Amino acid sequence: MGLHFQNRWQAESVYLRSPRTVTLSLSGKSNEMDDSANLSASMCDVEASMLNQNVSFSSTMVTSNGDLTLPKLSVTLSEAEIQKLRSRPAKNCVESPNASADAAESAQEDVDAAEEGEGESVVDIEDTLELTADGNQVKPDFPEAAAAPVPEYFQGVLVELGRRCWTSSTEAQHYTKGCYWSPDGTCLLVPVHLDGMHVMELPGDLYSAQVVQTRPLSKLQSAVHVPEGGTVYDCVWYPHMNSQQPETCLWLATRQHEPIHMWDAFDGTLRCSYSGYDAVDEVMAAISLAFSHDGEKIYAGYKRCIKIFDTSRPGRLCDDYPVKFAISCIAQTTDHPNTLTCGNWHGYIQHFDLRCSHKQGPLFTLGGHKGGITQLRYGEMGSGKWHLFSGARKCDKILQWDMRNYKKPLVELKRHVDTNQRIQFDFTPDSHWLVSGDSWGSVNVWDLKRYGDPSILPLHSDCCNGVSLNPAMPILASSSGQFHFTDQSAQGDHVTFNSSETKELTALGEVNPNEREVIYENAVVMWWCGQSG
Repeated sequence: MGLHFQNRWQAESVYLRSPRTVTLSLSGKSNEMDDSANLSASMCDVEASMLNQNVSFSSTMVTSNGDLTLPKLSVTLSEAEIQKLRSRPAKNCVESPNASADAAESAQEDVDAAEEGEGESVVDIEDTLELTADGNQVKPDFPEAAAAPVPEYFQGVLVELGRRCWTSSTEAQHYTKGCYWSPDGTCLLVPVHLDGMHVMELPGDLYSAQVVQTRPLSKLQSAVHVPEGGTVYDCVWYPHMNSQQPETCLWLATRQHEPIHMWDAFDGTLRCSYSGYDAVDEVMAAISLAFSHDGEKIYAGYKRCIKIFDTSRPGRLCDDYPVKFAISCIAQTTDHPNTLTCGNWHGYIQHFDLRCSHKQGPLFTLGGHKGGITQLRYGEMGSGKWHLFSGARKCDKILQWDMRNYKKPLVELKRHVDTNQRIQFDFTPDSHWLVSGDSWGSVNVWDLKRYGDPSILPLHSDCCNGVSLNPAMPILASSSGQFHFTDQSAQGDHVTFNSSETKELTALGEVNPNEREVIYENAVVMWWCGQSG
């Protein structure tokens, strides 16, 4: 994995990985402890209470002998500060007549303790504020972090950067099932039918690229391969994933007959599992997955309920929210974290308030698609946060809704979808462009500031089922492939990209040249969609 660590901003070269652990403070919450808490509790007692033994603590607040410690927050007063405290008049208190006297006595005890070196005192925050001549506070001169420039998309011709193809046969067809850029834009997650999940890294020379005109085509390799069997129903990245913080590099996946698994994006190991059980105590497979925006909760859609797991608590403990239909996809707006927007296979979009009883049902239901809902996405910026985009199986429309006035969709965007599989769509980070695949192998691009007919880019020779825009760079990832009904009598038929790709695979010994070729494309491709010189 040496190359794997080097490509991710070369930030993990000094990071020594310990045995497989997961940090349970992914959302950045601090450990709140009561004053009566025993800070010397052994970590063995904590781990024994965990439902899944694959998970252990990995925190900077754990000492070498296993004890918990709190950071030292106090500072020692200087002589000038001690004199200032002595000369400062006591503040008025309204609680009781003796309150000011008690406060003054307490302050004097702190000063005496500081003078004798027996303790440390905390500086009052008001004493650290510098005032100008007119009495206004002077803002501290801290260097402000420069805002990351927003990449510009679709400013020139598309340039192919890299490609990865999978061979297939009539016995076991391998085809992609979408693609997902990580939130930091360093790697791409690609589920493949009957071949698990692959994590591919962005080529290292593109991190500093501003303009790409021509470059050698990269052969994308799997930095991490999780050889899951069966069908992967859904997968989702941790929303605050950052390759400079390995404990946040993870994704969730659900597949047939299995609980929800959390996978490590560095070595592909299983971190933990979240299990949903039915009425007869059998494991159920989740159909759809979504993280809350803060990463603290996991929303899992099942056939008759929504299960809500605490990210820091693996196992089977969760909250159930019963629903009437199977939840096929989930979306959540940033402005209302207590609500969920869910699609189902009956073609309806339902909006739930999780604070209400499930007996009240959804707040409202939206219709407009003729097939089951396959994807829901809210806009990214400004008023677009209230705009919901929906796509469905065997439906040639992407509908845009304003959730503040949801009587009818605002806009209908046309695309060609004649299959039951999920055909992805995605936004640029500034919500300027919307891209979508279609059943004809093309990528459709809409300008959301002008709308109108889309620009159609014929990038694949088979169904383009996945599109994903890099959040940090103008790079588009697209994936292709679908299940094909073939003649079972032709047992040696291989399914490959095209004749040139067949020659390359034959030279590598992966394809027998005597076997008959069937032209189907199963590939994932990266495209430069920014300035091309």
